[in-house]
Amino acid sequence: METRLEESAGPLFFYSLRGRNDGRTVKSKIWLSGTCLFVGIAVSACSQNWVRQDETGFHASLDGSFRYGNISGFLQIPKGGGVGSTSNDRPKFHEIGIDQAPIGDTAVTLSWDNNEVYGVARFVRLSGNDTLGSTLVSNGTTFPAGSPVSANTQLDWYGGGYTYRLSFRNDEGARASFYPAVGFAIFNFDYNLKSPGGLTAARSFAKAAPQLGLRAEWSPGGPFFVSADWLSSLGFSTLPLLFSTDLTGGYQLWGQANHGGQVYLGIGYEMIHFEDNQTVPNRISANMGPELVVGFKISF
Repeated sequence: METRLEESAGPLFFYSLRGRNDGRTVKSKIWLSGTCLFVGIAVSACSQNWVRQDETGFHASLDGSFRYGNISGFLQIPKGGGVGSTSNDRPKFHEIGIDQAPIGDTAVTLSWDNNEVYGVARFVRLSGNDTLGSTLVSNGTTFPAGSPVSANTQLDWYGGGYTYRLSFRNDEGARASFYPAVGFAIFNFDYNLKSPGGLTAARSFAKAAPQLGLRAEWSPGGPFFVSADWLSSLGFSTLPLLFSTDLTGGYQLWGQANHGGQVYLGIGYEMIHFEDNQTVPNRISANMGPELVVGFKISF
């Protein structure tokens, strides 16, 4: 099923979705699981003797993960905002042979005491081939029905910002940590659609937006831990909405949280929505999930 952006008069403030789709269900389940984790930590904190645990000294960490899941949505790319230069809400990802999204994610964090600065890069590189079932107009080029097409699309985003660490430990050795974050994100879009005979549609641009995030982590006192992550740009007006949420379980391979190695596995969901203010706008809707998330983190 496809996801569409709600049309409204005047500038967009926040993107809203219409229609029922599997992506909304997946996102709701992850949000619910993350909320349960937050509530569980809060209830536990009220019922046990938790003590604030301040971090001291300088630390650094490198984090790499791979995400893989279904993708739905569309890429509406006009030429100069001109009327008739693009089909409405097309091409759909599935009609250009893109049904799954392999995604690479890297992050580096530098910490001193309870303060952290981070940088993250998410690489979303999508390729596909298919035969068009109906005529498509994209970026001013007409691709007749029955045309074989090949597509290469980049939905990368990069970000950075500041995080404050709030960590607590109880008498039994359990640990609960919270990491509110504020920063920025840059959406780096590239689109190329080709068909035999020299037919080509291509467009690229980059857009920035402020970003907020929150991570919560809980460990019962051994090598296992559970983490819930939420990260989103503020997609108001013509700024891109870059949303990601994860729920993962991990294991401390060696050392401890701030000095050692961890592996983690879980589920995730993300979406990328963008619409500018041209007469006929560039309009991007990409909903990815459920995703399998697997990663490794080393801290020193």
